[in-house]
Amino acid sequence: MLKNIDPSDKSIKPFKAYKKFNLTQNDSGSGHYALKATSGSFHNFLTGSAASQSFGQYTSSRQHYGLGTYYEIPNWYWVRNMYYENDEPYRTFGNNNTQKEKRELHDRAKIFSIPRNMMGEEVKKESVRFNITTGGVTYDIRDDGNGNLYDFAHSASFAAYKSSSFDRNQGILSNGSGSQVGNIIYQHGILVITDTGSLDNAGTETHDLTYRSTRTIYEHEYVVRIQPNEFNTSFNPNVMPGRSGSITIPEGTTDMFKFLPPGDQPTNGTGSFLSFYNASDTAQGFVTHSQFLPYLTTVGLYNDNSELLAVGKLAKPVKLSKDVVTSVVVRFDV
Repeated sequence: MLKNIDPSDKSIKPFKAYKKFNLTQNDSGSGHYALKATSGSFHNFLTGSAASQSFGQYTSSRQHYGLGTYYEIPNWYWVRNMYYENDEPYRTFGNNNTQKEKRELHDRAKIFSIPRNMMGEEVKKESVRFNITTGGVTYDIRDDGNGNLYDFAHSASFAAYKSSSFDRNQGILSNGSGSQVGNIIYQHGILVITDTGSLDNAGTETHDLTYRSTRTIYEHEYVVRIQPNEFNTSFNPNVMPGRSGSITIPEGTTDMFKFLPPGDQPTNGTGSFLSFYNASDTAQGFVTHSQFLPYLTTVGLYNDNSELLAVGKLAKPVKLSKDVVTSVVVRFDV
């Protein structure tokens, strides 16, 4: 028994789901790297002598590190070309609001990566807690939701810096500590520490990065409406006098006549049982009574090719009505 669902009873609603992750300096095997970036010339650049960082095990036969080798000068150029072409904003990824995000790259930077499978569509804004230890001091770095990374110890300084259109004179405390220390590219999972002062050696000691990934989940909802006198046939095998298939009954069960129709010698509900029962399309007499109403236990959703796509089970059987519409809401997430 199949019935088309009215288009007005179908809906798909997207919502965001977030998951918390934690990465440290020991997670390069997962794709989390702390890379140095240094401005320089490519003139006479040689990989054999250029400053670099390698990750993973070294294979002598291939002269190769399992997780790759990254060179400081190319690192600086790719991060500059991708994110810091401030003189040509249309060539700079994600820098759409210069009133809320400040991007400024010096001759040195530190790049921290988040693997794609641990960030989903993007890093959730205002979820970053980045503790960086360098020189024996631990800095609490956070994001402001607009792509700026700042030292939380100087959050008041950062607020003044940002509200005054990134006037550096307004964003530095009397002790000389700066407020903004870098940027985060949420869609790429890239954190760039541009500060060349206290955080110049970020990534060379320990760090602890906590954030939330973002994933869009689509909730499918279907309202199944059963009109009176629709679906008034039962699939319960108990309504058929002859049944095929196997029925498992625990050993030691008494009163087996309650489970199976009798065989050739029914005596007070006891006696022998047939070894095989033929299937029958003929229902018990009470099923054909005008007052008979089956119970709803399961809803199946099919596509146009009559292929079963989803099954919904009711927590408790619901008796169908011959007077009012019975509605069942089926929801599932994709």
